[in-house]
Amino acid sequence: MVFSPLLVAALLPLAAKAANDWSKPCFGECNWDITSGTGSGTVRIAGPQAAVSDITPAAGWMIMDCDPNTADQDIRLVCQDPSKGCDHIYQNNAAGTLVRLPKDCGSTPFALVTREWVHQDQSIPASKRSQIVRRDGSQPVVKGMSLATSFDDPSVPANGNVSLFLMGSSIPGAAGNFTVEPPTGASATKRGLGSWVDDALGKLAQVHEDFSIGNFNKNISKSSALNLDKSINLFDKKIDCPQQGNIPGFTGEAKVDLDAKANGNVNYGVAAAGSIIPPQLSEFGLFVGLDTTITGTLGIGANITGSLTSGQIQLLTIGIPELDFPKILAIGPTFNVNAEATASIDANIDMDVDIAYTISGMQLFFPPGSNSQAGKFTPGDSNVKLAASPNVTTHGQVAAHLIPQLAFGLSALGGKTQATISLNLDADAALDLSLTAAAEASTSTSGNNATASVGGCVDISTGLNVNAGANADFFSLFKKDASVSLFQKNFDLFKKCFGSSTARRAYTGRAAHAKLARADGLSCPSSALGAAESVVDEKVSGSSLV
Repeated sequence: MVFSPLLVAALLPLAAKAANDWSKPCFGECNWDITSGTGSGTVRIAGPQAAVSDITPAAGWMIMDCDPNTADQDIRLVCQDPSKGCDHIYQNNAAGTLVRLPKDCGSTPFALVTREWVHQDQSIPASKRSQIVRRDGSQPVVKGMSLATSFDDPSVPANGNVSLFLMGSSIPGAAGNFTVEPPTGASATKRGLGSWVDDALGKLAQVHEDFSIGNFNKNISKSSALNLDKSINLFDKKIDCPQQGNIPGFTGEAKVDLDAKANGNVNYGVAAAGSIIPPQLSEFGLFVGLDTTITGTLGIGANITGSLTSGQIQLLTIGIPELDFPKILAIGPTFNVNAEATASIDANIDMDVDIAYTISGMQLFFPPGSNSQAGKFTPGDSNVKLAASPNVTTHGQVAAHLIPQLAFGLSALGGKTQATISLNLDADAALDLSLTAAAEASTSTSGNNATASVGGCVDISTGLNVNAGANADFFSLFKKDASVSLFQKNFDLFKKCFGSSTARRAYTGRAAHAKLARADGLSCPSSALGAAESVVDEKVSGSSLV
C-alpha cells in the first residue's frame, strides 16, 4: 500500500487537531496521523534523543532520490538547512536510528537507518539548489542512507528502545477527536499499559457514539454496511425404507432449510502499546460497534429417525475497509455469515420457527477489560409451527444456528506476528419435544391445536451468544484457540405442556435428547408413522420476551 495517498487534504475535516506537526522535527518523540476514506488514527513514538530522529524538511533535510512506494531502499539526501538540526541524527551514529520520513518518501511513516555514507553521486538537481541555505554559497555534501523496516535487524545495533502508542478508528476524521497521551513514570508498567489501552478504547467508543448521533461531521461515512439475503438448504438426505409386514416401502427424507436476512452497520477501533524497537506489542485492544437486525426462518421436515448435522456452511463473506499503519499495525476485517443445523429425531416431524433479533448500539471489547459491554438485544416476533405424528411416542431435539462473524486479520510490526480475531454472533433456535400417544383427550390450550391423541411438552428457545477467539498466538497478548464470552442472552420462545398427566410425565427433557443425540446417522422408523398433525401454530411477540 502506498502511504502518501492516506494523507489527502480533502479527507481532513479536522486537520487543525492533527497530532502530527510537520513544522516541528521528530527529535526523541513525535506523532504520525493517518486519514483515508476508510479510517483514521495516530501513532506516537518516543525514545532517547539518539534513538529517534528526523529526515524531513522540519529537521533541515532535503531528500532527492526516494521511491514513495517502497519501504526498504537506499536514498540520497542533503542537509538543506543546518540551523534546523540536521546534526541531531549523529548524536550517536546515524545507523541504528529510527527516523521519521517525509510524506513523499517511502511507503511507511518510519524507517530504521542501517547505513549512512558520503554518496558517490554528488549531483543536486537545479530545481533543488535554490532551496539550500548556505551562507558561504558552498554545496552541501550529498549523503546516502539505507532505510529498512526490519526493526530487529541484529546486524544494526539500535541507539535505544523506542516505545509506541497507537489509537485507530474505522471512521475517517475520528482521529481529530482523541489524543494519544501515553502513561509516564510509575504508570508505564505492564499493568499501567493495560489500563491505558482500556482507557483508550473507552474514549474511542465515546467518539464513535458521538459520530452516530451526529455530533461531528455528518458527511463522513460512519460505518460499513452488513447485508445478507439468502435461502439455503443446510441438510437433505434420502434413504430407501423397505416394506415391513403390512407397512409398504417408502423413501424416507430428512431436510433442513434456512431463509436468512441481515441488515446492519459496523465500526471498530483499536488501541495498542509496546515498542517499535524492539518490535513488541505489550498490550492490545479492539472495540467493535454494531447495529444490526438478523432474521431467519428454519424449516425442518423428517420422516426417518436418528441424528443429523449439517456442519457449518458459509452463506456470505465480504470485505470491510481496512485500517493500516504501514509496517506497524494493519487490520483487515471481513464479514462472514455461517449457518448450522443439528437434530435428533424419532418421528414424523415438520417444523418452522423464526430466528429474529435486533442489536442496537452494541459495544464489544476484546480482550474484555474495564469497559462494560453495552447495547440492547431485542428479540423479534416469531412464528412457531410444529406438526408431528400423533400415534407414536417421540422425543426430538432440533437446533439451528445463524452465525454472523466479524473476523479481524491482524499483522503487526512488519508481519512479525499475525493472527485473526473472530467475533461470532451465534443466534440460535432450539426445539425440545416429547410427545406421547395417549387415549385420553387433551386439554385445549390457546394458540395450539394439539389433537386428542397427543400429549406432552414442547419447549422452543432462542438466544444470542457472542464469543471472541483467535486463530494464532499474538505476541504474549492472547493464545491460539483461546475463547472468551462477551455477551449471552437466551429466551424461552414457546413452552407448553398439554394433554394427559401421563403424557406430561413422559417428558423427560434434555436427558432423553442427549441419549438420542448419540445415535449414529439416520435410519428407517421401526413402526408405521401416522401423518403429521398440528401440535403448535402460534405467533410469539418479541416484546413479551424482553
